Amino acid sequence: MRRDQISLQLYTVREHTALDMSGTLRRLAEMGYAAVEFAGFGGLSAQELRGVMDDLGLRASGAHVPLDAWESDPASVIADMHAIGSSHAVVPMAPPDRRGDAGSISRLAEAFNGWGELCRTEGLTFSYHNHDFEFARIGETTMWDVLVRETDPNLVHLELDLYWVKYGGSDPETVLRDVGDRVSLVHLKDMAPDETRSDLPVGEGTMPWHQLLRTADELGVEWFVVEQDNPRDAMEDVETSLRTLEDLAEG
Repeated sequence: MRRDQISLQLYTVREHTALDMSGTLRRLAEMGYAAVEFAGFGGLSAQELRGVMDDLGLRASGAHVPLDAWESDPASVIADMHAIGSSHAVVPMAPPDRRGDAGSISRLAEAFNGWGELCRTEGLTFSYHNHDFEFARIGETTMWDVLVRETDPNLVHLELDLYWVKYGGSDPETVLRDVGDRVSLVHLKDMAPDETRSDLPVGEGTMPWHQLLRTADELGVEWFVVEQDNPRDAMEDVETSLRTLEDLAEG
């Protein structure tokens, strides 16, 4: 991992971006982040955001795009990705009504293949971001197993959230190696050592970062994205994660 591969998922600082997207991006750039991953545009257009990022020297490592946006207007999704300069478009979660049984998940996988093909024709990479529920048993299988098996690895990549893999009862390094070069991006947050297993800034919990980052590097992961769902102090926590990752980076 290089320092210029470290990004931040803006959902972590959502209370700040909701009030002032441009000002928040400026603070993150001054903090030392080279890139951000979007989860909404904070009331700005894609073109306005691109202008702000260019002024600050920030890159878009990717963007989370909800399932309903893909279903309603995929052409607009593609246009927005080009406008902000993002080569990665990520479905952040599958809603409960789309993952209740293996049949529903198979239909979702088929849809992912279609959007993945669309992205490929546009020079983009389509990915899916996991939580913990993908690793829960559904009959004789899991949602994760169905998606990995029934999506085309040439069309559908994975944004592997290492914390949620562990929270769901699987080993993050094993899952990383199992899916190999399908992982273009990883989400990084730490796990508290107590029974809550709550999320913490990178370096403050139990995740084996040296080994996980080394494995991700071996597999050719492109972006290492800091994220916390429940930060204590969002701006302070994302700076803590950044400093830890800078210390772990090779250069």
